[in-house]
Amino acid sequence: MSKYDASELTNEGLRLSSLAANGKTSFTITRVASTADDLSDVDVTELTALPNEVQTGTINDRLSSPDGNGAIVGTDVTFENSGLTESYSIGAVGLYATETGDSKSEVLYAVVKAIKPEFIPDFNDKVLMQFGMIVYMIVGKAENVEVTINPAGMATKEYVDKAIEAHKVILPATLMYSDKDAEIAALWKFLKDPTNANGSPYVARETADGAYVRDNTDGTITVDKQVITPADENHVVTVSEAGKGSKVDFDPGNLSVDGASVLGVTTVYADDDADAVTAYVAAHPTTIIVHKDGTRPAAEPAPWGGAA
Repeated sequence: MSKYDASELTNEGLRLSSLAANGKTSFTITRVASTADDLSDVDVTELTALPNEVQTGTINDRLSSPDGNGAIVGTDVTFENSGLTESYSIGAVGLYATETGDSKSEVLYAVVKAIKPEFIPDFNDKVLMQFGMIVYMIVGKAENVEVTINPAGMATKEYVDKAIEAHKVILPATLMYSDKDAEIAALWKFLKDPTNANGSPYVARETADGAYVRDNTDGTITVDKQVITPADENHVVTVSEAGKGSKVDFDPGNLSVDGASVLGVTTVYADDDADAVTAYVAAHPTTIIVHKDGTRPAAEPAPWGGAA
């Protein structure tokens, strides 16, 4: 297990903390970095930058001193191996600060030396590893010091708990998956008409009844919300055109449309019985009689029954 010594202030850190203690300035802890160098024998006060920086860490949170000392501020930091191409051991950690005011430069404020350094493996195996520490530093007066929290860094437990509570989502007792079959027991209402895989919209039944013909599968059809029984072939006359098609000879009988008898056509041949023809015409006044010379073909029945 790794182990680190207490933080040490650089000369710039001593200057800033002294001024802050007297209310003459304020500053912000802005960045944290690591190095693989062994600084155990290095005088930190003379450092102006952390030698041979390897990584920039993440500042997660600012913490108060456990003993309530207002001159001490804790900074929660994290290092992780994401994107790291070479493994290394964290020999020291440096915290940088920027004094309040125009044209002020970032300076090395404090350094934490490793007694037993933490090993950070590379990310070549895509295995994420994180190392975190809390660095407590003398800052003169805590109220004169700010800590810049990295918004892309690790969130604190308190932050996560509050975020979960504020964005709580209650899932229904049953879920439907887009890649699995499911039965819909509830009544769903769509704000827009649903479409099939080709983008064609499904039509509601009341719309279909008003604009389409539907087979009711019982011998009837629905057209414009009206149920109609279609005519069968016994009540349909097939008209021939240009000598093609079925014959149009038929006995209209009592068939009528809107109270008017249907106009019929029949053929009378020269050798038909004159009395039978006269009786047929009297019984069917709306029938058009077509006279033909010659003998009625044997396969063609006479309209009054039988063959000539």
